[in-house]
Amino acid sequence: MEKLGINLPYFISQLVNFGLIAMLLTVLLYRPILNMLQQRKDRIARSMADVDAAREAAARAQLEYDRHIAEAQHKAQEIIGQAAQAGEKVRVEIEADARREAEIIRQKAHEEAAAEKARVLSEVQNQIADISMAATERVLNRAVDHNAQRQLIDQFLAELGK
Repeated sequence: MEKLGINLPYFISQLVNFGLIAMLLTVLLYRPILNMLQQRKDRIARSMADVDAAREAAARAQLEYDRHIAEAQHKAQEIIGQAAQAGEKVRVEIEADARREAEIIRQKAHEEAAAEKARVLSEVQNQIADISMAATERVLNRAVDHNAQRQLIDQFLAELGK
């Protein structure tokens, strides 16, 4: 090997040195770097899984939110419908009460008008009776029996009223 220019003891020491350095580099650098890279790969994988899970949870939450919104809108429509029905019912009741009150007022007014008419008619009849008695006394130039005269006039007015 000397002919090739290789010094055997020097070559063996070089091989031992290379083996020691390779072993030291493997133990001190290569394995820790590989472990660190594996941990980083695992951490990234976990992060990606967490992101996917968060995305799925967000999608589920969005669906749940949309469902709640639709349900709330449906309930709101029901409440609005019920309120409209209640309002219509109250309107009908108020209208019916107003009609009843108007009818009562109309009947009272009719009764009052009839009573007023009867009162006025009675007063007019009394005045006619008094005037006719006064006229009779003047025509006859003497006092007449007021009771008899009154009965005749009342009978006449009663027949006239019929």
